[in-house]
Amino acid sequence: MLELVFAAMALGIVLLLVPYFCLQLQQTKQMIPLAIVLLSLAFIATGPVVFTLWPSLVFAYIALMPLAFFALNPALWFYIKALTAEQPWRFTGADGWHILPLVFAGVLAVLIQSLSYEQQQLLFFSEASDVAGYTLLVAIVFLVAVLLWLGQSCFYLWLMLSKVRSYRRKLRQVFAEDSGKRLAWLEMLVLLLLFSWSYAVLNLMLAERLNSVWLSDAAVLFCLLLTVWLVAWCGLTQQPGFSETYKLQTASTEAEELKPDQTETTDAAHSTTKYQRSALGEQQSARIAAKLQEAMQSELLYLDDTLTLYKLAEHLAVPAHYLSQTLNQQLQLSFFEYVNQARVEAAKLQLRQSDASVLAIAMSVGFNARSSFYKAFKASTGQSPAQFRAAHRQDKQLL
Repeated sequence: MLELVFAAMALGIVLLLVPYFCLQLQQTKQMIPLAIVLLSLAFIATGPVVFTLWPSLVFAYIALMPLAFFALNPALWFYIKALTAEQPWRFTGADGWHILPLVFAGVLAVLIQSLSYEQQQLLFFSEASDVAGYTLLVAIVFLVAVLLWLGQSCFYLWLMLSKVRSYRRKLRQVFAEDSGKRLAWLEMLVLLLLFSWSYAVLNLMLAERLNSVWLSDAAVLFCLLLTVWLVAWCGLTQQPGFSETYKLQTASTEAEELKPDQTETTDAAHSTTKYQRSALGEQQSARIAAKLQEAMQSELLYLDDTLTLYKLAEHLAVPAHYLSQTLNQQLQLSFFEYVNQARVEAAKLQLRQSDASVLAIAMSVGFNARSSFYKAFKASTGQSPAQFRAAHRQDKQLL
């Protein structure tokens, strides 16, 4: 009974979202792979509904199952690519290899449907071991599909986690505030999927032998329901991390392409770095660093809580790539570290000189979240803002 309830809830969540997806698909490209993820999960989870209410469709459902499983991982990968892309994401020909396993799944679906009813019963619901001929061929292909999908899942789980971590490093080169962009829920989703698949395999292999309360079909369906809920709740509200810089990035790239090279040679010592093909020389980098420091100190640009690398580059009239290279090589800091360092220094001054609340000070120096301020302040000083203020006042009293 619980299996049917959990399956119906998962299906209900997806059906409720159908009108929303229809409205958003034309405007937001990442909604397409997200919709495929949710539909695949809902289809997988609705097995108990089909088995209970429409037994005549059971073998059609089983035939389509490989398509749902093989569509899930690539769709989730494309969705993560869309959220982490530095430019608006779109499906290209180079992405075509990701859907090749779907062709194999489609062939398997045709093979299953081509079996007679008796052969299907023998293959999926009989304990007899005398499977032979064409039925044996389909059984072998089905087993290969299971092994292939397990390998595909491990590959994509690794790929997704690597992508999110690489994306976070890029965030620090562009934004001084990364709250709402870190995509922590995606890591939770990947781990939940890994746990769900592992638990499902254990349940399939050991449930009847062990007869344990910890292994049940209901628990598998509950994990899938949690997965559907997490994808729906977080996925529909999550915007691509670099969405607010798309236009600025495009403008910066075009300006850099049109701008003639001022320096054609680079230091050989940097030939193995990511900037080895850059036309930015040491003297030009030093000038940009001086210009940056002067603008930060005199104009207090760090007070802008929406400041990004591209906005700062536009203000300084230098290519964003050159500014990033200057920060990393000349100042040995990421954009995130540089701006937050300036904000923390301003906050330290206010903590010494005023009785304003910590939150008020955090907002006044450019942070837009209390947690971000605490994290940056602790990383810089080794103390919380309250501890820093208390220590300073104690020093004043001793004097």
